Amino acid sequence: MAPPKFFIAQTLGPSCAVDERGSGRSQSAAAAALNRLNANSARYIADLRRSTSLNPIKDAYSADWQPVLFNSYAAAATADAQLARTIIDGLKQLARNQRYVNEPGLLTRAQAMRAPPCYSQGVDTPCPSHTPRFVARMYANLLISAAVLESFMSDDDRQILIPWFDQGYQRFVAPEVAAGDDGIYDFVNMGLARLAYAALTKDMGLAQRELSARRSELLKHIEASGYISENSYRGVRGFWYHTYGLDPALSYALVAREWGVNYFTDPALGPRLAAAVQKTEMGIRDHAAFRAVGNRGSSFSTDPADTRDFVHQFALNLYPIAAREFGVRLPPSPMHQRLSRSERYSTISGLSARCYYSNR
Repeated sequence: MAPPKFFIAQTLGPSCAVDERGSGRSQSAAAAALNRLNANSARYIADLRRSTSLNPIKDAYSADWQPVLFNSYAAAATADAQLARTIIDGLKQLARNQRYVNEPGLLTRAQAMRAPPCYSQGVDTPCPSHTPRFVARMYANLLISAAVLESFMSDDDRQILIPWFDQGYQRFVAPEVAAGDDGIYDFVNMGLARLAYAALTKDMGLAQRELSARRSELLKHIEASGYISENSYRGVRGFWYHTYGLDPALSYALVAREWGVNYFTDPALGPRLAAAVQKTEMGIRDHAAFRAVGNRGSSFSTDPADTRDFVHQFALNLYPIAAREFGVRLPPSPMHQRLSRSERYSTISGLSARCYYSNR
C-alpha cells in the first residue's frame, strides 16, 4: 500500500484552488492564520477552558484552520512551491515554539475526564473535555495540511515537524481515536487524522489498521435505517448533528477509495451510507418525520430555543457527494445555505468534495 501523492488523491484538479466562497489561494492569508495560531495559543486555550457543554468557545481558534487547510490543497493543485513553503515554514514555527504542547490550562483527555462530565448538570455545565477535543481537531487539520504538502518537504522540514506532530498525535489525537464516540463526529472520530499521520510518517501498517477500524466504526454507528447512533437522537439538534456526522463519514469514504478500500460498494456498509443520505433528504423535507425517532443517551437538549432543524453549516461536502455517489439531489436547506456562506473550507471533514471531483 502507498498513499496517494496528495493524501486524498494522486492528482488534484482546478477546483482545489478556489475555496467555498469563490476566493483563490492566498499566501498572506495562510501566513496570517499560522501566525495567529502561534501568537494566540495561550488565549485560545484559555477560551476553551471557559466553554460550557452546549457552547464551546472556539470560533476565533478554529477560524485559523480553514485558510491553512484550503491553501495547502491549493498549493498542491497548482504546484505553487512558494505557497507550500509559506505553510511549511509556519508549521515549523509552531513546532519550534512547542505551541499546543504545554500552555497553561492545556488539558489532556485523561485529565479532562477526571472532571464532572459534560451535560451532567445541564447544557451550561462546564466542559473541560472541549479543550483536548478542539486541540486534537487543530492537529487533525494541520496533519492533513502537512500530508497534502509532504512532497514539498525537505529532510530538514521533516526533522523539525515530525517530532512536534508526534507529540500532538500521541497526546491529543490518539486518545480521541482510542476513546471513540457514541456517534460520528469530526474526521470520523479522528480517523482521518490518524490516516494523515500514517501518510506523513509513512507508516502503512497504521494506515491499513485505520482503514479497517474505520469501516467497523461506521458499521457500528450507522444503523440499517440510516439513522446515526447518538447524532440523530440528540433532541432538537438531532438532524443538525446527523448531517454533522454524515458529512465526514462520506468524505472519509472518498479518501478510503483512493487508498484502495471502497466503502461505497461494500455490501454491508454501502447500503447504510445510502440509507443515511435518504434520511437526510427526509429531514430536509419533513423535520418532524425525522425527529419521530426520538432521543437517546444524555447528550441532547429538548429546549425549543436550542433547535437546529437544518443541514449543519459545516457540512460542505454532503450535497455534492450525495449527488455524485448516490444520485440523490438533496433539496435546499435554506438556513444551511445562509450560514455555510461564511465557511471557506471544511474543518470537520478535511477536504473539499468539489476539489476531489474536479479532476475526475
